[in-house]
Amino acid sequence: MTTPSTLGLDPTLWTVAAIACLALLGLGVGHTAGRLVHLFGAADASGDPLPGGAPRTLTAPAGQSEAAAPASEGGSVAGTTPAPAEAEDDEGPPPPRCPFCRAELAFVPWTPTVASRAFRRRGACPHCEQVIRPHLAVVVATGALFAVVGIVAATEPRWSPADLLAVLWLAALTAVLSVIDLRVLRLPDPLVGPGYAIAFLLLAAAVFLPPTGQGLDRAGAALVSMVLVTVLYWLLWRVSPRGFGFGDVKLSGLTGLYAGWAAGPMGALVAVFWAFAAFSAVGLVLLALRRLRPMQPFPLGPFMLCATLVTVLVGAPLVVHL
Repeated sequence: MTTPSTLGLDPTLWTVAAIACLALLGLGVGHTAGRLVHLFGAADASGDPLPGGAPRTLTAPAGQSEAAAPASEGGSVAGTTPAPAEAEDDEGPPPPRCPFCRAELAFVPWTPTVASRAFRRRGACPHCEQVIRPHLAVVVATGALFAVVGIVAATEPRWSPADLLAVLWLAALTAVLSVIDLRVLRLPDPLVGPGYAIAFLLLAAAVFLPPTGQGLDRAGAALVSMVLVTVLYWLLWRVSPRGFGFGDVKLSGLTGLYAGWAAGPMGALVAVFWAFAAFSAVGLVLLALRRLRPMQPFPLGPFMLCATLVTVLVGAPLVVHL
């Protein structure tokens, strides 16, 4: 007797189910990470966050180092170079704070998670008990990026499980850091620092665990790319410290690490080119539409992260072959 085929054995259905599960996982991760967005606000000259963490119009560029700039940890300027800031605050941007009671919230060391159990479970501030809702853009973006990663992994089955986890971590960082940078012109150290630590662990597992077989080569390419890209961004910051954010310099090593792991040093440098090209193109369009003023800061971080993520998904330098 002929055994009827079952839908559960159809490879296409398994692929669709896996992509759907990754999308749902992304929505869950975005729901958790989206709460962090509201903890980071812009800073005024006194170092206090603005009400609700809303971005404000700045006359000096955001994105100086935490020890040097009161306004931001990330962001660059589109248009002309602004005038020097009148004064610099040694305290730097404000620490993570509840948007309701302004109480400082401690993070677990080397992790992007708030130490409070109430916050981790339901997003409640441990001081005022107000529930901090996740930022919708982070939830949607994380779910969409996880789905895209799942599609690429299904159509190009070159990734091991460790590779997939490393790329998903980059996708999660891309969503939350991009929204924060666009919102308040910051790339917060409590998220960027753990981003490095976890990325190192995941990429080490990806290059040294089976079945890659090219651990030393890929690890060397990733580390060389990280150094090259960091030095390049640092030199740009030294040339124009008023128009280029040191927060971008701190993020650059992470983007170089990932791009070099996926596409080698050349791929990492090409990703830098596309990040600046997209940044300039969007900035010029916004200037032409008068949605951006020449002296107004404009974040570079989202373009750095997106160019890196595309490079990782393609797995090769983003070079157009004519």
